[in-house]
Amino acid sequence: MLLAQITDTHIVDPATDAELFVDNNQRLALAVARLNAETIRPEAVLATGDLTENGTVAEMRALAELLDPLNIPVLALPGNHDRRSTFRDTFHMPWATDDGHLGWVVDLSELRVIGLDTVVPDSDRGLLDAERSRWLADALDEAGDRPTAIAMHHPPFHSGIHWMDAMPLDGMDTFSQIVAGRKNLTRIFCGHLHRPLVSTVGGVTTTVGISTVVHVELNLDPAAPVELIRDPVGYQLHRFDGTHWVTHTRYIDTGEVPIRPSS
Repeated sequence: MLLAQITDTHIVDPATDAELFVDNNQRLALAVARLNAETIRPEAVLATGDLTENGTVAEMRALAELLDPLNIPVLALPGNHDRRSTFRDTFHMPWATDDGHLGWVVDLSELRVIGLDTVVPDSDRGLLDAERSRWLADALDEAGDRPTAIAMHHPPFHSGIHWMDAMPLDGMDTFSQIVAGRKNLTRIFCGHLHRPLVSTVGGVTTTVGISTVVHVELNLDPAAPVELIRDPVGYQLHRFDGTHWVTHTRYIDTGEVPIRPSS
């Protein structure tokens, strides 16, 4: 099966005059068009948070309009830039019964996906509190032997980009303890950092998707300032054969086309 991931799209009200560095909305439109053109159709698109800039009704309306042409189901999670109230009204997911968080569990053909809401209202930091810890552990237990993945916004590890690590997931150690030793847990997918990263948490490969807008500049100096960069952007395609994952990054808006050398 093929699973796509978009993240950190930061959609804005089309009437905004805020400085955005790129056309956020147009970048998502390009990603949607490219996803629809994939030769092998993904079974679903994970949208791992910060889908809007401020979570307003106008931004969520613009997001819904941009995603409407997509011919692939979307499994969406809020990020720290989103608001749960407008998110719930826009995406009709099997939300967790507790209104305090928008977690969900979805079964795909070869995989169970657990969507973990790490949002703290009015904060850039994420949180795995006692309630969500219990919910996550229960969701993993209920999966039994079925191959399972977790999708979340805040990565459960430090990246080394210090100004971004100042907006971490509080409760990383608890998260690592919950996932460690889970033979059915095959991968953890995250957003938030705006650039592709790979780590291991509790023995589980954990990846961060690529933003459709701008990247966080790669500078591991602890004194580095807040910097963004217009690196090539796009989305990721995660291929799962029932046992192993392979992740590909699809770049968009590069102006390049495939070259077919003559034989």
